[in-house]
Amino acid sequence: MKSFWEDTAAASKLPLPRRHYASPHARCLETCRVAFTGLAPPTGDADVPPFHPLVRELIRERLGVHTCDRRSTRSWIHKHYPEFALEEDFSEPDPLWNPDVRETLSEHVVRVEAFLDDLFTNDSEPIVSATIHSGTIMALYAAIGHAEVRVAPGSIVPVLVKAEPL
Repeated sequence: MKSFWEDTAAASKLPLPRRHYASPHARCLETCRVAFTGLAPPTGDADVPPFHPLVRELIRERLGVHTCDRRSTRSWIHKHYPEFALEEDFSEPDPLWNPDVRETLSEHVVRVEAFLDDLFTNDSEPIVSATIHSGTIMALYAAIGHAEVRVAPGSIVPVLVKAEPL
C-alpha cells in the first residue's frame, strides 16, 4: 500500500493526503500505519505534515452483533498506536457495540454523512485519507450517491468528493 502511494505520487504527480482519519478497529489502524507511516513526499511537496491520524468513531464498520465489529478500548489503542490521536470524547469501553442489535445500512449512512459534514466543516485540507472497512465504504458510496461497488479487502479506493454549499 505504501508503495502504491509513493509510486502514484511520483509518476502521476498525485498529491499525498495531508490529514489522515482511521476507524478505531485494530485492522484499520494497522492498515493506516502500514500505508502512510514514513511516506516520502514527492519533490516539491516537502511541507507534508507529520503522520498523526485521528481515530474517529463515526467511520467504524456497522455496529452490533458481530464481535469483530467491537472496537478495542481507548487505553489499548493508545498503547499500541501512540502516534494516533483519539477524538476528544473517545471513551474507554466501546459504547456503540451491542451484541443484540445490528445497525442498518441506512443508520450507517447517517453516521458517515455526519462524518462528511464534520470533515467539510472543520478540515480545510484539500486531500485527506480515511482508512475504513468495506462496509463503511459502501455507506460512503450511499451517502454521496455513488453506485454500489463491492470492495475487496485490502483495496485502495480513491474517491473524490467535492463539497458544495447548499
